[in-house]
Amino acid sequence: MSDLARHSSFQAHHVTLKRGARVIWSDAMWSLQGFTALVGENGSGKSSTLAMLAGQVAPDEGRLQFKIQGQDIGEDEWMTHVTLAAPWVSLPSHLTLDEMLAFHGTFRAPREGNLGWNALLDASGLRVGQDVPLRLWSSGQRQRLNLALALGTQASAVLLDEPASNLDHDGIAWLQGVLGDVQAASTLVVATNDPEKEAPKAPSLLRIEKKLG
Repeated sequence: MSDLARHSSFQAHHVTLKRGARVIWSDAMWSLQGFTALVGENGSGKSSTLAMLAGQVAPDEGRLQFKIQGQDIGEDEWMTHVTLAAPWVSLPSHLTLDEMLAFHGTFRAPREGNLGWNALLDASGLRVGQDVPLRLWSSGQRQRLNLALALGTQASAVLLDEPASNLDHDGIAWLQGVLGDVQAASTLVVATNDPEKEAPKAPSLLRIEKKLG
């Protein structure tokens, strides 16, 4: 396991997270490091938890820490060390593939070698016309791009929400192979109802329990 995976972590200190009247976490204490499957029933708050880990949502109470090599990451830097692929995160639909990669590259840098986003896109089997905007892509093509950008960007933590959605058998096989490589380079959190398919061999599991009442 690389230093990124070994020394980046999320730590919840008495965290309470709500969505409207629904309580997702109440006075929660947990730590995420390495490869973790985030599981729970549909509607339990997995996506909201990922948004909190990504720095997009703040806890209602308590504190969530993001640490890299023991150092706290501040709010202004948080999202520069995290990548996220989720059905609720959309890409600019008017851009072509080359334009999208150029746009993304103005903000973030690719990983090296076979884990860079160009290499991942090639390995994923993505085939689209050079001048075809994203709005005309299939859902499976867009998912491959979302995943390649999240997995292929230099980051201390990678967050994926139901990553096998819209992928065919070959796409799922590609995803599973890449996860094994990325989890050695970054802390990896996968929100899923099917850990065997979307988070194979994840050594850690964080479960959102259904709240009564």
